[in-house]
Amino acid sequence: MLLTTAAAVVVFLDSDTPAGFIEGLTGKPTSAWMKEFGSLSREIIVDAFATEEPTEDKVNDSPDPTREELACRSAEKFLTAVTRAILEKETDELVRLGMEDGELVGALDARADFYAACFNDGDVKRVGFTPDDTFPIPRNSFPGRAQKPIRKEGEEDPPEWIVTIENINVTSPNWVQEDQRTRQWKGNDASRRDCYFVIEDAEFWRLVKRKDLQVEVWDTLKVQWAYRVVDGKAKQRRVLRVLEFNGAKLATPLPPDAINAILGGHSSAAGSRAEPSLFEGW
Repeated sequence: MLLTTAAAVVVFLDSDTPAGFIEGLTGKPTSAWMKEFGSLSREIIVDAFATEEPTEDKVNDSPDPTREELACRSAEKFLTAVTRAILEKETDELVRLGMEDGELVGALDARADFYAACFNDGDVKRVGFTPDDTFPIPRNSFPGRAQKPIRKEGEEDPPEWIVTIENINVTSPNWVQEDQRTRQWKGNDASRRDCYFVIEDAEFWRLVKRKDLQVEVWDTLKVQWAYRVVDGKAKQRRVLRVLEFNGAKLATPLPPDAINAILGGHSSAAGSRAEPSLFEGW
């Protein structure tokens, strides 16, 4: 779980999010954060192969942190810095950093919900985000911070996620989990249309790394996946759970509550379609 959190932070840093946005929020450029995450393995290797005898002080110290702990600490530092900045900075400054555009606007919505909750609680007089006993944000600023950003004309919320269970014939797999962002899996759905997708099922990737799957020339998957319909076509396909691999059962479908925790909301559709659907061009 800790490594998954750290990996998610690395993916975020390596995404198309503007570097100026990261530096504006945290005070450190993206390159500095990436360097910190990239140094984890080097630090571990150096410690593991150190030949010097431990001093008495080191013997009495607590054990060296594991890889998971190091990854968690770095992820914690980054997430704390970003979260604090979003909650602490003035709204105008966040807008100048570009948070009103794209999916980043969701962070402003969450910020507004936080300050609305603070305002609705009469016991909350001021707010602060450091270990010190200082609370620089006064109650009279809560209403302004509780205002959600106005959507630009023509801008709409992204389409709702639709979740189905379907069978896929894989035509071009990608067995490197970290490379899915640049090269997705390719296959044919139940209607024999080409489809591209990523697999987010952590248990499936654990089986891959353990080489516990019987891979064939033409693999088949039964998956529980989510997608959004944009302009009549399914987009952003995400495999949430691989249920079967080449006929071998791997897992049971995720329940609705678990799906909502991942997607933030969804609707369900019927299972695999044997006949062509209205969504031509999938």
